Amino acid sequence: MAVSEMFGYAKWWFKSVFGSKAPLVNTLIIHYGCNLRCRHCSIHKNTENIAGKTKLSYDEIVSDLNLQYKNGARIAYFEGGETTMWSDGEKDLGDIIKAAKDAGYTNVGYTTNGTGRIFTGSDIISVSLDGPKEVHDLIRGEGVYEKLMDNISKTDFTGAIYANMVIQKDNLGCIKETAELVRNNDKLTGIIFNFITPPPYELALSRSEKGEAISVIRELKKKGYPILNSKKGLELLAEEDWSQKCPYHVTVFVIPDGSHHNGCPMHDTPSCERCGFAAVREYYLIKRGNPFTITEMSSIFAMSKK
Repeated sequence: MAVSEMFGYAKWWFKSVFGSKAPLVNTLIIHYGCNLRCRHCSIHKNTENIAGKTKLSYDEIVSDLNLQYKNGARIAYFEGGETTMWSDGEKDLGDIIKAAKDAGYTNVGYTTNGTGRIFTGSDIISVSLDGPKEVHDLIRGEGVYEKLMDNISKTDFTGAIYANMVIQKDNLGCIKETAELVRNNDKLTGIIFNFITPPPYELALSRSEKGEAISVIRELKKKGYPILNSKKGLELLAEEDWSQKCPYHVTVFVIPDGSHHNGCPMHDTPSCERCGFAAVREYYLIKRGNPFTITEMSSIFAMSKK
């Protein structure tokens, strides 16, 4: 990481210690469109009846990028829906990645199910991987696993690609097998584990199941598997209710209807009381100045691709 980048993050942290509410991360949910209908995803179910906007325009995205950069954000993530499907006239995801870089963001990334085009202008890519072929396809649809792996194998992307596994009832038993897939794939930097944040409630894990899963993950990390959750972050992942502890100001969101949120849009909903997002724990630890978490996280999630 360049000295200037390190200085920028250090400046943000010191300001936050003294009460600053400036964001570190700008998360843009650019649209709700998706080519899949995953078993655990409630987005398409909840958006099919939306009468308002379901997509941000290019101009809206650029305006928000510039606004939040001025407010202090230095990391930008594009999410969906399926981000790679977003377009506005002749503009596509590559154009808004470039816009984020032009605005000055140090680290730019996006999430994808990996079945479409891989845009290579970002610093980091998060690909959804919910298990080995049979389990992944059960959750996401027949043939999705092979499309994902084929796309990863062919890409010339030079940044970090990490797998994102959402642990739920359907894939609870294949944590180790999934970690082994990542370890054996030289295109993947590592894997980060999250628990499903309900709804749907029928796929959510019990507290005891979460505890067992965390024990497996921690043991894999000790053995050198490329687990990207920090050690302390894994401990905190067992705590469900983050309605009072969530470091809301660390990240800001803009959603497809154009509304802005200081913190997770799910705040003050029942889902917040059963939060499964690993990032919430890592942001919490970073804000508190945990040196081990900062070291573990910064090498992947903060540096630019150079």
